[in-house]
Amino acid sequence: MKNEHCIIVGGGICGLFSSILLADKFKNVTLIEKDVENGGLLKSVKDDHGEIYDQGTHVPNTTLVPEIDNILFGDETTRDEFWHDLGKLKTGNYFAGQWNLSHQMIDVRNLPKATYQKGIVELLSRTEESNAQDIVSYLTETLGPTFTHEVVAPIAKKLYGNNTDLSQLVKNSSVSYFGLARVLALTPEVTNKLKELSAFDSKLTYHNESDFKKRIEQDGTPQHCNYYPKNNQGVGFWIDFLINQAKNKGVSFINGDYVKRIDYGNKIITGVELAESGKKLNCDFLFWTVPPVLALKAASIPVESRAITFKSACIFHFTLDKPLLNNNAYYLWNWDKNFKVFRITLYANMQSAPSQDRFKVTAEILCDVNEVEDTSLADIYQELLTMGLIANDTQILSQLKQTIHHTFPVPTFEFIEAVSSNYQALSTAFDNIHIAGRFAGKSWFHQDVLKDSFYDISELFPY
Repeated sequence: MKNEHCIIVGGGICGLFSSILLADKFKNVTLIEKDVENGGLLKSVKDDHGEIYDQGTHVPNTTLVPEIDNILFGDETTRDEFWHDLGKLKTGNYFAGQWNLSHQMIDVRNLPKATYQKGIVELLSRTEESNAQDIVSYLTETLGPTFTHEVVAPIAKKLYGNNTDLSQLVKNSSVSYFGLARVLALTPEVTNKLKELSAFDSKLTYHNESDFKKRIEQDGTPQHCNYYPKNNQGVGFWIDFLINQAKNKGVSFINGDYVKRIDYGNKIITGVELAESGKKLNCDFLFWTVPPVLALKAASIPVESRAITFKSACIFHFTLDKPLLNNNAYYLWNWDKNFKVFRITLYANMQSAPSQDRFKVTAEILCDVNEVEDTSLADIYQELLTMGLIANDTQILSQLKQTIHHTFPVPTFEFIEAVSSNYQALSTAFDNIHIAGRFAGKSWFHQDVLKDSFYDISELFPY
């Protein structure tokens, strides 16, 4: 017998996916999203000429759980029709004025010779694994002070701000997310031998794809499939694909509104009131996928004030009349401290049938709210030219600057503590609530978030 009323708060990938599962468990499922569109950061946008871009680099991949992946991408026939299988995730990076078009990790051999040699001596002398939690201590104890201060620290400042105290950044969610805890150094032969030791395995990366594949085969690690929509809708197609499944299962959507008040008694949530419409909804189970602090405030539960900083994302979209000078990578990282851009999406390389006369590229920067107007489309276009990604005689056919405020939290210890504290306060305040998504504090990458939700819902509602 199905339960009655389930309310899902948050229309990002986690909320949408979970609504499809919860529709099998409840008679009435309502998803509430503050934005007029669902998808969170996984959206596509149009410029004034109708060109479609993604809000940053988004390459969907499988979770290796068939029940999940069939919802995300459909069965084999559906995947063949709508999705381009990208195979190996092709990427590259720009560092110290040079491209490495086969690797995203920083090649420290690009440093001045004396700096590189000093850094290598320090790296090789550190044979113990580090248990440090802040990135400065961790990197100093693993890579050594030279590579820490000459390489990673400037990149961290570029991402999180020049005024950021790097010693207050948590290792796992600051440098590890971007893959900055490992470097490309020495020769392939020396690296392969050193990586047999755990202390060096964690700080050196393979030079060649063949060596990486051999390691994967030895470990028996299953490989994810990477997909991109075949049509011209960008990653927004993925969101529409999930919305259609949810609607077909009877899920109701309320957009452009948010939960103003949570009604409850004896630790049981009975309903919610919406801010814009004033509508009141019955609730037997609340599935919360946005920051828990918002639910605590809606329930009038005291919240401790904390100094948390969020970066704004400025995303620069261009449609050009000539192909980019890189026709291989799906996306690129820029680790050079002299550039504002940190990530670039190359759409044509991800499409099975790219346009022959219009070529799209998206570049991203992170900045403080008061710095949003400091960087123009012309500035970023010049950076792409300087990197050698665009030919000098290329013409811009269409362009768009997009700003998303408060999108990327600076991962300080205080932020991590706030996430944990708010999660504990909310999860223990009510017996009929579940907190999912990144702000549950367990997972960051979407495949892990979705697996968490799948297994949690299966455990909460086994029948």
